[in-house]
Amino acid sequence: MIVSLALISVVLSSLPIVHYVLLPFEFFTTFIHEGSHAIASLLMGESVDKIVINPDTSGYMQHTVSSGVFAQGFISSAGYIGAAIVGGILIVLSSYKNTSKFLLLALGILFLVAIVLYVRDAFTFVISAGFSVALFLLATKGSDNLCYFGLNFLAVQCALNSLTDVMTLVKLSLGAKASAWSVGHSDAEAVAQMFWLPAIVWSVLWVLISLIILWYAIKTSSRIRARGLPQKEL
Repeated sequence: MIVSLALISVVLSSLPIVHYVLLPFEFFTTFIHEGSHAIASLLMGESVDKIVINPDTSGYMQHTVSSGVFAQGFISSAGYIGAAIVGGILIVLSSYKNTSKFLLLALGILFLVAIVLYVRDAFTFVISAGFSVALFLLATKGSDNLCYFGLNFLAVQCALNSLTDVMTLVKLSLGAKASAWSVGHSDAEAVAQMFWLPAIVWSVLWVLISLIILWYAIKTSSRIRARGLPQKEL
């Protein structure tokens, strides 16, 4: 199912009208991206002020800067890699049909906690609250089959968007024009300022890491799903 949904999503996302239908899932991935920055900040002993999602699907996380250069590098790297990891985890966990409702409910709760702690502006509140409500409703009102399909679709969208986002970062590192909502520098540029290697090197490295994560996740998911198929009698 995962591969089929991925292929269908790639085709549909290239259609202008359908792209807008899939836009909420881009916001979902942005929230995961910024949430990954926030988690990394907390792990490094810093405090998180807010998470912001912009209307163009970009975003940023504001936090205290009190730790050393390696900690800041870890925080800056956490966004793209974190989104790929979450996408990979969702792909693997979506292989288990009997846990779909629980996972959707858990995601809804995580969004709710993030809203209470770190959301300060109206747009981010509407987007994140909308996802929280949708996840709660799907988990509590949806059938087992609908929850299973919904979790698989969400996993595919998160994985594909995480890869698309990091590919966009490569273009930005090569000189593409940044969004009008840009905070001034990309994650790759931030890491480049701390660790000497140019932004394009970090961008490509994150692409490779994301590809490895998603490849391993799909491979693991396929193996799990194959075990669940009925065996043919000879």
